[in-house]
Amino acid sequence: MQKLWAVLFGAVLLLSAGLVAVSPLINWWLPDNACSFGPDTDRLFNWILGVTAFFFFLTEGILVYALFKFRGEPGRRALFFHGSHRLELLWTAVPAVILLIIAFAQVEAWANIKYQARMPVPDQVFEVSARQFEWRLRYPLTGQMTEMIGSEGKPPSDWAQRAEAWNKAPQFDDVRVVNEVHTWKGAHVRLYLKTRDVIHSFFLPNMRIKQDALPGKTIPVWFQPIEANTKWDGNKQQWVIDKDKDWELACAELCGWGHYKMRGRLFVHESKADYDKWLEQARAEQNRKLP
Repeated sequence: MQKLWAVLFGAVLLLSAGLVAVSPLINWWLPDNACSFGPDTDRLFNWILGVTAFFFFLTEGILVYALFKFRGEPGRRALFFHGSHRLELLWTAVPAVILLIIAFAQVEAWANIKYQARMPVPDQVFEVSARQFEWRLRYPLTGQMTEMIGSEGKPPSDWAQRAEAWNKAPQFDDVRVVNEVHTWKGAHVRLYLKTRDVIHSFFLPNMRIKQDALPGKTIPVWFQPIEANTKWDGNKQQWVIDKDKDWELACAELCGWGHYKMRGRLFVHESKADYDKWLEQARAEQNRKLP
């Protein structure tokens, strides 16, 4: 009977290893990447997962072996010993070295994604304001954005101060939408993330972006889409997302009873001209609803 427990645990371990091995082949892996720095993020993820998986299966394999080899038998007494200092030093030193290697390996990718000083000059700026239980987004009109950050890669010397000023002082003609992030392919996007109540987490899986929104703070976030997923449908007279590229905006922080429904969509237009067309349509629709 005790052998059966070892066999059972061993079978579960082998099944788990098999599922990990085949999961990328059956689309149980990371969502498709559509961001410029996604390959660096995925490389780190896969490398760290590989290290942790190796030691997980190693330790669990030893456990299964011990269950089988040293199972209880009538008349046999267990042996007790105080351990080995050399072995304890070894299993302390090895994880410490691995953690140190991981720390150095991730620094460059982390800095390129998170350090504000390394964020590129944006082609687009907007505000994301989280609240229970929705995402509220505020976009400047094309003329306002040009005044802030220039055009054709020619930003004014004080573009950062202009963007900060716009972020702190909403304009009456800003375009406001709920649960829709709009940008265009190739744009360097800079968004200013806030929350109106509790902690939320802005998560765009296909952009490899996850950033907590903290009360009292405005946090800059950047990304650059390398693929588009949105086109104008002349028959339906609306913007349509490619069914194979339905990219989600989610809250990744448990924020209350309605956390499950705090979801939105990422619309990446094919060009800035398409984005400007959407922005003008959204502005007209917004004005039509005004009393």
